[in-house]
Amino acid sequence: MYRKLLKFSIILALVVVILGAFARLSDAGLGCPDWPGCYGQILVPDLADGTQIEGYERPLEVHKGWKEMIHRYAASTLGLVILMLWLLAVRRKTQRFQSMALPSFTVLFVILQGMFGMWTVTLMVHPGIVTTHLIGGFTTSALLYWLYLNQNNRTSAYHHVLKRHKYLLLLSLLVLSIQIILGGWTSTNYAALSCGDQFPTCLNSWWPDMDFSKAFYWGPVGTEHDYEYGVLENEARAAIQMIHRIGALVTASILAFLIFSLRRYNHLKNYLLVIGGLLVAQISLGILNVVLSLPMTLAVLHNAVALLLLLSITSLIHKIFKSTNQ
Repeated sequence: MYRKLLKFSIILALVVVILGAFARLSDAGLGCPDWPGCYGQILVPDLADGTQIEGYERPLEVHKGWKEMIHRYAASTLGLVILMLWLLAVRRKTQRFQSMALPSFTVLFVILQGMFGMWTVTLMVHPGIVTTHLIGGFTTSALLYWLYLNQNNRTSAYHHVLKRHKYLLLLSLLVLSIQIILGGWTSTNYAALSCGDQFPTCLNSWWPDMDFSKAFYWGPVGTEHDYEYGVLENEARAAIQMIHRIGALVTASILAFLIFSLRRYNHLKNYLLVIGGLLVAQISLGILNVVLSLPMTLAVLHNAVALLLLLSITSLIHKIFKSTNQ
């Protein structure tokens, strides 16, 4: 039961990340201006678009409200599933022994993630809060996946992996994580199209006028500050986009070097093939999102593949650091 529930939770976590990306990219983050309900109701009010509901400054947009609420329903369900996993671990209903440290941390983390979901709305989609919420979704997925990997049967054969290759793998995880954060920062600052539809150039130049000093502008936090559609000038947004592109180049280079360096280990070839395939897909999606002016399907897929790439690196780390050294 524990292992099956873990599988379901991982799939649900992926769905939550996709729904969150869809809500964010379709500007539905404030489709419901309150939390946890929508205009004080469990369901989106059955009223016409543009209706001004008493007590709320923002007029109702039904389609945006439903996008946001469906995301909340899925995230709430995921939270309940994680609580069930914790209870099963407490009662020792796991296939393999599982210490309580990681399930307990996961429960606490998902509670914190729910709070950031609330602050995303109450603090008017502040870029820092929204980016943190996005990273929290990725982290939750990785924690659940690690719990699942702990339940798999481990090989008894010992496969020696050089220490420098282990360090390279950890470096790859760090760089990929930073790049995912940069991607979230690009999205939450509405900087994805700040270079127009040009790639690899930007605004008809290889190095246009950019304001790097404001690229990581945090901004005041409070209900009186509205960050919907962004507050930065285009020079700052172009700098964010360029940093993300440079980060993509660095990340792709390091992951390609990782694949090249680990090719000698036959027991890791399937992992490397998956990572390589996802890396090519992610680079292609990033370029297509720019030149095609951010079509919704490709933009959401860009988020999903980033998560899958993170999980594939997580799986490789588990294989090397845990499964082969028991």
